[in-house]
Amino acid sequence: MAFNPRDAVDAARDIVANAVERSADIVENAGHIIKGDIAGGTGDIVHNSIEIATYAVERTKEVFTGEPADE
Repeated sequence: MAFNPRDAVDAARDIVANAVERSADIVENAGHIIKGDIAGGTGDIVHNSIEIATYAVERTKEVFTGEPADE
């Protein structure tokens, strides 16, 4: 599959939209830490951060290799 700049821009938009949505969850989790649930809030922040990174890697891979195969 040839690289398509339009697909790259669309993927970048998707990645940013996903990160913004997840960052709202991270802010909420920071509130849990402030209220005293340090372990739970920190764990959720790490979980959301990993999900942001995973989504970004998957979308970038799709741009360069084509649509993902059914797993």
